[in-house]
Amino acid sequence: MRWERLFHELEAQAGDLEMQDRDALVDELRDGEWAETSWRSLLGGAIVLDVIGVGRIEGVCVLVNEQVVQLRGDRAEHVISSDAVASVVSSEHRAGPSSAVSSALGWGHVFRALRAEGDSVRLQTITGSTIDGRVDVVGADFVRIREESGRDQILTFAAVAAVTGRT
Repeated sequence: MRWERLFHELEAQAGDLEMQDRDALVDELRDGEWAETSWRSLLGGAIVLDVIGVGRIEGVCVLVNEQVVQLRGDRAEHVISSDAVASVVSSEHRAGPSSAVSSALGWGHVFRALRAEGDSVRLQTITGSTIDGRVDVVGADFVRIREESGRDQILTFAAVAAVTGRT
């Protein structure tokens, strides 16, 4: 009887150790998965972003890649530099996988599309300044905006925090 109780206690301890080992392995696997997860893969549905030089921008996530995040709001469409996103305030769900084409789209594509539309846009920089005008020229790493006054401003893509146009 005494031996049975001893063996029972040893089996219970072994079971506890096995459970602890399993839990530690699960934690390691979870940490490994998170270590390979980009913040961009967490964006989906209705989201709110805190953008350097701009503040909070919210809308429905349309496109996410390494260069830009595109949001569709009620009255405007926003394209935001991934480098200017300071934090994700909220996100409904994880984004689906992006195609090879959408993952390659960057500022050049965005500004050429805006130039083709011909509509006025609001460009906000990472320093907090705002420029209103039309896209005139798109270079390899810059955009020239023609302001309403007729003055041209050349901005590097690296200085762009967000571009807002009408939907």
